[in-house]
Amino acid sequence: MAKVSPDIRANIAPPPARSHVDVTESDRDASATAVISNPAVNAGLEAIGLEVAQYVRTAFESAGETARGMLGVRTLEDVLRLQTDFAKRSLDSFIEHGAKLSELGCSLVGASAETWGMRARS
Repeated sequence: MAKVSPDIRANIAPPPARSHVDVTESDRDASATAVISNPAVNAGLEAIGLEVAQYVRTAFESAGETARGMLGVRTLEDVLRLQTDFAKRSLDSFIEHGAKLSELGCSLVGASAETWGMRARS
């Protein structure tokens, strides 16, 4: 470990102590910023929830179609075809909804960060 000369230590001043009033004012500003960003966060979370619900609905519909199809299969070839179609639909749906969720998540973070960024600049 490198030794620090006493001259350098003498020039480093500790940060000034914050008063109770400063801390209270800072907390009040943070609370106000949270209230301002709340509608954007709520809208973003609602959109994410709706997208997840749509994905689940699509997945269950696809699984149901495959299960109904399995009741009518007669050969191993039919089973493999149904299973392959199900896997393709599931992967396509996962990619589609995953991309949409990613976009929604980025929008949510951006909307929230914008509000907090304005607070930091002021």
